[in-house]
Amino acid sequence: MKGHFKLLLTAGLIVAALCFTVSPGNAQADVIETPAPATNIKQINAGNVLTDYTQKKLNAVDNQSPIANMDRKYNQTTIDPTSTNPGDTFSTINGSTSSNSFKTKWYLPDGFNVTNYQHGNFQSVAVDDAGNVYFVESNGSDTNLGVIIKFNIAKLQQLGADKDVMALWNAFNYFNPYTDEGVAHNQQYENDYQQMKGPFDQIKLLNQSLDQEKSSMNTVLNNEKNAKKWAKHWQKRAQKADKPAKAKLAKWQAAYKTARQKITGYQKLIKQTSAKIAGYEKQVSTVKQQDPQLFKYADIAQAAQISPQVDIGHGQTLTFNPQNKHLYMVEDNTLTDLRNRDENNTVLELDPETMNPIRQYNFKMFHGDSANLQLHTLAFDKDGNAYWGRKNGMGYMFFFGRLDEHSVHFQASPSYVKTRGSSPNQGTSANPANDRLYFVSDDILTSIPTGEIRDGSFTPSDIHYSVFNSKKEWESLSFDQNGRGYLLALWPAQLMTSTGELD
Repeated sequence: MKGHFKLLLTAGLIVAALCFTVSPGNAQADVIETPAPATNIKQINAGNVLTDYTQKKLNAVDNQSPIANMDRKYNQTTIDPTSTNPGDTFSTINGSTSSNSFKTKWYLPDGFNVTNYQHGNFQSVAVDDAGNVYFVESNGSDTNLGVIIKFNIAKLQQLGADKDVMALWNAFNYFNPYTDEGVAHNQQYENDYQQMKGPFDQIKLLNQSLDQEKSSMNTVLNNEKNAKKWAKHWQKRAQKADKPAKAKLAKWQAAYKTARQKITGYQKLIKQTSAKIAGYEKQVSTVKQQDPQLFKYADIAQAAQISPQVDIGHGQTLTFNPQNKHLYMVEDNTLTDLRNRDENNTVLELDPETMNPIRQYNFKMFHGDSANLQLHTLAFDKDGNAYWGRKNGMGYMFFFGRLDEHSVHFQASPSYVKTRGSSPNQGTSANPANDRLYFVSDDILTSIPTGEIRDGSFTPSDIHYSVFNSKKEWESLSFDQNGRGYLLALWPAQLMTSTGELD
């Protein structure tokens, strides 16, 4: 049995389609609006890009970090689809340098219906400077594959998702083609779509006509404005019995009259076309009113833009570079450093408009006589400076440099944090509002000014802490332009936002 989940674009009610093969257990979702599989990606082979350093020459900043979740033991809960699931709130505790809270914005679904590997395993969140949020959905640790999902936050807000923490969970689980219920819902949508297909086609054609009519009228409006201007100009001279001026005046008055007649005609035509569109939209609305819940979830689901399936590595490094407006992801397929000096770090650069890869960077980072360091974190500040960090004993050290189409190079910060407050190295993130770099670990965010990282001048008082007691696994952190934090936590997978700007 085969069903087709066809989703509606708000602008012009143009149809986009999600086609599902809906046999439970082996269903395959093909998103028509998704870019084709990436091929012929431009390769940047940069060689060794690390300026080597000597550990003994680094300055250990003797900070007194508060201690958060060191044992990697988590309180895992599940979503109850029969209850309201109001969401979580986690507030800072003693040891924090300022007070703040994280609240659940959305619970994330079992998956975005791309493959049957989906199991709610989301690894990264990134926020750009245009109000879009991106998630990395992993197929699982044995595959190193996944997809990137993009949502416009304002669009989801228009659809009411800002008032419902279950909005995304409900929408994608409702149409999940790997469950019997999802199959039935997709089939119901197919049935409804067949009733709307005729009106859809007419709406699309009429909107094209309407656009042309409006464009033509705008041209005539400009002609009218020009004719009026020149008629006024020649009228003054015509009053002096200037025959050539009178002829010019008559010419522009006639042009003005002709333009006014055309405008009246276009206004009538636009009104008629708009009325026809409204009539077909009413037919669509009548069908949608038969099952408002189905179409509510369809509208939310269609707000997603999904990338081709790509190598995501560990998956926790998706980040946005404000300078060139591109996304970057490290394809770190091992959790250690590279095994030898012949292997490369690989970083994928993507266009957030098309969600297609555009470049892959291949480079080595030699340290000492034998080591080849591997990226497991990555962040960009507002000036396009790139940062990454790694554990250093019981502390944490940073690297900075560039990673873009112009240059690839890194060097160690002259100073490192002597004591970190939690065990795992979950990621780094730059806050554009306060120009601080955060390293993320379970239940603690530790931040330092980016300038002091680059010159190594930070002191214990420059290090800020936001400490929590959520007992959740903290996967990733990103920021909007106002400094509000977007935190991805497991389990269940949820996106949380800070109540204020993070310190």
